[in-house]
Amino acid sequence: MVQKPLLVIQHKVSFSVGGIARYRIKVLPSQLSNIQSLQFRVRNSSPIYRNITPGSGPWKISVALIRNPERAPVVPELTPLIGCAQVCRMDAEVIEPVQEDDYVEGCNEWELEVLSEMVLLRNWVDVKVEVFAIPREGASGLAHTTSNMDAEMNTGTDLEVAPQVLQPQLVSCEYKNTIAICGATFPGTNNQDDEPENDLHLVLLTHGVHGTWLDMLYIKEQIDAHNANNGKTVTFLTDTNHAGTEEGIQMAGQRVALDILEFTGFCDTEQGKHLRRPSPSSTAQSRANSTPSSAITATASASGTTDTQSKNRNVRGCFPRGFSKVSIIGHSLGGLINIYALGYIEDVTKGTFFKTIQPVHFVTLATPLLGIGFEHPWVLGFALSLGCIGQTGKDLAFEDRSSRLKRVTLNGSTSSASPMEQESATNKETKSTTPATSVQECALDRDPEPLLLAMARPDSVSNRALRKFKDRTSYANIENDMAVRFKTSSMMGIPTFDLDKFFSPEGAATQPRKSIYHSALTSTMALLFPNVPTKAKFLSIADAPSPIVAVSHVAAEVSKKEVGLNSSEHGAGQKKSAKDKKQKHSRNYKSEDVIPTATPSSSRSTSRSSSPSFTQDSLTTKALTPQSTTAASLASKSRLDFAQLVAEGYHTEMDWTKIGVYIEYEAHVQIIVRRKWFNLDGWKCVQDLVERFDFT
Repeated sequence: MVQKPLLVIQHKVSFSVGGIARYRIKVLPSQLSNIQSLQFRVRNSSPIYRNITPGSGPWKISVALIRNPERAPVVPELTPLIGCAQVCRMDAEVIEPVQEDDYVEGCNEWELEVLSEMVLLRNWVDVKVEVFAIPREGASGLAHTTSNMDAEMNTGTDLEVAPQVLQPQLVSCEYKNTIAICGATFPGTNNQDDEPENDLHLVLLTHGVHGTWLDMLYIKEQIDAHNANNGKTVTFLTDTNHAGTEEGIQMAGQRVALDILEFTGFCDTEQGKHLRRPSPSSTAQSRANSTPSSAITATASASGTTDTQSKNRNVRGCFPRGFSKVSIIGHSLGGLINIYALGYIEDVTKGTFFKTIQPVHFVTLATPLLGIGFEHPWVLGFALSLGCIGQTGKDLAFEDRSSRLKRVTLNGSTSSASPMEQESATNKETKSTTPATSVQECALDRDPEPLLLAMARPDSVSNRALRKFKDRTSYANIENDMAVRFKTSSMMGIPTFDLDKFFSPEGAATQPRKSIYHSALTSTMALLFPNVPTKAKFLSIADAPSPIVAVSHVAAEVSKKEVGLNSSEHGAGQKKSAKDKKQKHSRNYKSEDVIPTATPSSSRSTSRSSSPSFTQDSLTTKALTPQSTTAASLASKSRLDFAQLVAEGYHTEMDWTKIGVYIEYEAHVQIIVRRKWFNLDGWKCVQDLVERFDFT
């Protein structure tokens, strides 16, 4: 006789772009003899017509089901890209031990992860999650419980914060929403007086264009796990540019800078109170919330956690709120956003911030530090210059800013309310009457030259702030990254790495070198049809080779022509005597530390259709002279010329560690493991990052 499935858990949740939910479901030990299996059903409840508008919302979701998630190796069951009005069904057998000694702890415990897929605009997708229990033949004591929630689930409102457990005598369920998973949490206190921790290390992670904080979640979780015993690391995912990355590096960088200043308490000081945004809800923690802010406390209670962040934020005093160190990690465009944000903070705080909080690690992952266009076919650079991805595209294509620069406001297109709060306010016909307030400009905003060049100038506020970091590291994909090519992310290559030899028959590459068109096709197919790793790949991941194929420390280049630049064009920089400057250089740099000349083979372009070859010798002969900064001179320069000038600026008085990464499948998102279970090839790259840097 076929047993009728018994509904034990149901839940409705709404996701925005970057939304995620996790359910930890466990069959109670006393019911193992009564339940044969669990059936998980995840329904995308959005109207079916939305499938034809993929660019207007996160209409597709992905699901992962993991048995015994605490045990390694983990082999999840994956279902990507569940479209509107589609249902995903997964069955999990309940293991009944023959003898008590044979039972494995956690074998009847599952983690169900549901997340929205990345698309261009911020919008909402409704998801219905149900868990059914299939009774064993002859099982007794399983009663069917009816509920009126089915009617509620079609009303379009999220009436239940936590999942509704209809059969608590059979299963237990712990739930975490986007805020609980992605939000920053201070370490617990370690004394009876509830004194907040001090000497904390803030690690900021910034996503790239069209990204969300979900893109950086895996890195955050690995850093937290690696430093769990230390109790001093605070990872902070900034999502303040959610659906706003096309508005330009300037506006995006200002938002990230204000997030940092608010999070560390600088905006509560007398010096920084004019930078404070209108309401506490304007912090990055509320921007991609998939649950109303009023429900966060209830959600935390349902998941068995406490709102540690709010607790510590309340008891913690003003700036620096216990922070003594800060490290910055950015992926793709996020790396450039971070560089601008550092300059903005340095300028508006008059250097106070980095005197109080020590800058430690600055890391970029597949970041177009030298812009985009000189390695790609000319049509891409032309499209960017026309604004195909807004002002951000123009910034990456080295378009000048001679026209009036756009100013970010605290209201308007960058409302301080979260998307869910905005939607709720609309439904209630309530609108905010807070007047718009302009954000204070910094020195970078008053220069009409291309922003990437302005940030790289040796005496710019961004360059000055970047030099204060203990170390700077760039991870660069040497292949299979159509968006950000090798030379721009590595700043013209890695001196000790011969790219041609790597792809030669006797080299280390497991696949032949691909053209940029092949990489473009691979990237497009990966977006439309995500690769689902096999069970064998999960089981063998521990023995897989590391994707790190080149690590080179590049010492600072000391440019004699920098003196002329400082005295003529940017007189605001700090002036030193020639004697003091010479003493500084002799103290910090040795003659053999100058950037070595790249070999002709290693300096060749990574694309057959890119610009002419470029060596480090040509870089050191390019002068940042006053004449080169005139409008007429800049107008005559190609994108390759701009890239050379930017590379020189970042190498002047700055050491860099350059790391070459070789990932065979769509490297741009794999390098950060954008989706934990789908981007398996990048796990060891993130492991290298976590182990390489001390975030304690």
